[in-house]
Amino acid sequence: MQGVDVGATTDFTPRWGATLDSSYVRGGKDPGSGHGSYVLDFLVGPVFVPAQTENTRVLVRALAGVGLLDGSVPVDQLYYRGWLTRFSWAVGTGIERNISGPFAVRVNVDYTRMKFVSSSLTVQPQNNIRVTASLVFRFAAPRNKPHLAAAQP
Repeated sequence: MQGVDVGATTDFTPRWGATLDSSYVRGGKDPGSGHGSYVLDFLVGPVFVPAQTENTRVLVRALAGVGLLDGSVPVDQLYYRGWLTRFSWAVGTGIERNISGPFAVRVNVDYTRMKFVSSSLTVQPQNNIRVTASLVFRFAAPRNKPHLAAAQP
């Protein structure tokens, strides 16, 4: 699946913040039904910065919200198409590197948990790994106070 991810993060302190994250990913068409599938989610949660240097930050986050999964399900010889909206969550980590002025790049890796409808027409959990690469624009200047002490000779 491929798609887009949009997020906004605010820092309350140098180590703590909050993030709002939304992603839309689309899968290819199912050969049997001819229908495509997609996942849309809206998640929010805290962000912790365990380590930071002048140009790099390591982030840990826990997000919760709602996910919508649309697709088709084969049952006997028929395909049922529909969508399911349920609570979803994600936990993950990321690394952010300043590149120039207000711009930075960030890579996040999240373990996500959603629900889907199986071929037995029951709601089942679904586990995924989500990898995102982002261009970051900061409305405020980044804090230049590193949280990792450099070794002194």
